[in-house]
Amino acid sequence: MRKIFNRFFLIAIVIVTVLGCKTDIEKKAIHFEVIRDSLFTGENSYKEKFEAWKKIYESCVQTSLFSNAIYTGLQDNVHIGSIDNKSATNINKQFNIFDTSNQKYLWNLLVPLNQANCYSIIGKEVQGDFYTELIKILKGSEYNYLTEFIDTNKITFKITTINENTLRPDSLSNLLERTKDPSLFEFKKQLLTPGNILLLRTVMITGFLCEFPLLKKLSIRDEARFSKEIFFDLGPSKNSGSIKLLPNQNIQILLNKYYTVLGQIYISKETK
Repeated sequence: MRKIFNRFFLIAIVIVTVLGCKTDIEKKAIHFEVIRDSLFTGENSYKEKFEAWKKIYESCVQTSLFSNAIYTGLQDNVHIGSIDNKSATNINKQFNIFDTSNQKYLWNLLVPLNQANCYSIIGKEVQGDFYTELIKILKGSEYNYLTEFIDTNKITFKITTINENTLRPDSLSNLLERTKDPSLFEFKKQLLTPGNILLLRTVMITGFLCEFPLLKKLSIRDEARFSKEIFFDLGPSKNSGSIKLLPNQNIQILLNKYYTVLGQIYISKETK
């Protein structure tokens, strides 16, 4: 009987040990660690533009900019939940992302942090980015001829609304640990690939206004139609723009389009 008991006891120890090892494996969790801003200095004007956007953010939202923020430029194809799968040092210069922003499970983890209507005038440090975007959009529309009417010496830009959001790191980790959804397997694989980083917190603007005097007179036809504000689509997306002739004879162009301008990025790894 004692031999049987000892044998049973040894088997029990083996089972507990195996189960314990299995439990250790299952307890692996995804840990997120924020990356410092000091790593990201891809272009010469980066620091100047970052400081300009820091002032815009703090003036609009009435609070200090969060620590370890990075400036991303006017990114219209990089959103919260995006993963950069190139060298991290190129984050503010060239994104090459596995875009997960439309993944419904990630949207469920989204937490709004700040929102404010600003109408802040954009300083000269970042006006070039807005002007480049304006010209790109006009040239892609039926109103491309208006690029010849812009008085670049007197043009002004204003942002409309700032939105700040984050994904909940703990909830994201728990989701990926227990997921059985194949659509999230690739996300998890990319997330844990060495060198990849996650845009986990973002500050976005929902468009901007620009106003400029005309270098030459509009046609009678354009004067009539722009006085009532003309709306146009910005490509295949649901974004839109409008053109209006103001009483002072300046042209006002409004672009309703999302741009990521500031963010916080994380590396991730599995830990027990």
